[in-house]
Amino acid sequence: MKTTGSVKILIAAAAALTACQAGWGQEVQRTTKLRPRALMPTAEPGHARSFIWLSGAVAPLDTQDPQPNALPTICTASGQLYGLYCPNNLQTTYGTASIPSANGGAGKTIVIVDAFGYTKAENDLGVYSSTFGLPACTVVSGCLTIVNQNGLTTPLPGNPTGSNQGWELETMLDLEAAHSMAPNAHLVLVQATNNSNTNLYKAVVTGTGMGDIVTDSWGGGEFAGETTEDSTFASNNKPVLFSSGDNGAPAQYPCASTNVTCVGGTTLNVNSNYVRTTETGWSGSGGGCSEYEPSVSWQNPASAPSILSVAHNCGFRAVPDIAADADPNTGIWVYASLYCGASSVCGVGGTSLASPLMAGIFADIMASRTAFSQPQLDNNLNSVIYAAVLRNYAYFFYDVTSGNNGFAAGTGFDLVTGLGVAKGAGMGNRLFGLIYAGPSL
Repeated sequence: MKTTGSVKILIAAAAALTACQAGWGQEVQRTTKLRPRALMPTAEPGHARSFIWLSGAVAPLDTQDPQPNALPTICTASGQLYGLYCPNNLQTTYGTASIPSANGGAGKTIVIVDAFGYTKAENDLGVYSSTFGLPACTVVSGCLTIVNQNGLTTPLPGNPTGSNQGWELETMLDLEAAHSMAPNAHLVLVQATNNSNTNLYKAVVTGTGMGDIVTDSWGGGEFAGETTEDSTFASNNKPVLFSSGDNGAPAQYPCASTNVTCVGGTTLNVNSNYVRTTETGWSGSGGGCSEYEPSVSWQNPASAPSILSVAHNCGFRAVPDIAADADPNTGIWVYASLYCGASSVCGVGGTSLASPLMAGIFADIMASRTAFSQPQLDNNLNSVIYAAVLRNYAYFFYDVTSGNNGFAAGTGFDLVTGLGVAKGAGMGNRLFGLIYAGPSL
């Protein structure tokens, strides 16, 4: 676990940085001037911390294209600041529009579990949505629901302004990243009273009863007896995703639980059309062989293919399972008014980003399954994605073969990015018996 000491929250003035002009088909250029850092300090025993990183970038919201109602220029290759992404960029890169009949996750509900309260969550999500061209998602419309760890809308946890700003920023990252990948899905924010494992686990159980998929961007080190907690994450038979950590190896918990899908982190590079050029393992991605969780059949089948040899050699549960963008140098813009300032966005990353991104993509896939009358994904999600390896690995996953978190990424499953990055378009059709509807991204 990384110790950052006392975190002082400073609202920085927007940097005057000339945007790099990328040529047609060329990789977007990136600055090296930023100094990313983990935001959350080490948590006390029995408590969790979120795996969120600051990129160090701040940009004004009023950086607009001359055309009316246009996206901010930071969302285009020709105006991209610091190489960070907007929702439309990541929708292109991860191919969410190519998932057959996904309709932005319409009809599905993504549950987000965080600690403490944030009174401006709905307001900030509204500003983010209007700024970046996403559908509005409000409490009144029924799109957004905010509850306490018991599932009640009142009382919500208290959080004196400034006392838990790291969790406030985490809350907005989770909401905005999930909304970016599945803009028509409903969102449920479950706010645990504080960051104790007891309260967060209660919030997870509540969350699995209120939606279709749950994303959690927090955790801590493994501990003896953790397997007795694993049943928490199988409640109500819903897929539960966790971030893998932000300080490299070793494995973290609950991500190591056999009842969750553990999401590691990558460094995402694209060309000026926002098509992936490379995706490599992020050095901060948590991963490794669990010390306590047993080997599982879906990760270590009787006739294990060479693709799964690293997991097979662990002898225990190996993590992560999959991965998505996490490097704060290739992270996303987030609007959190009490942290970034009322007229600015902040650049953030960490595997705190990867988990809600993947939750949004899986919500799209789940909407696709509903549209084609396919059985719904549940807490056996890992069985499904590892079965895809045996069917056609290259079709369903982008294999991340370079990068190092203390372990080296390589061909097939590795302890940095797991199976790699799930291809939404592939998982939205052939894996689930649907008709192939477009190019694999």
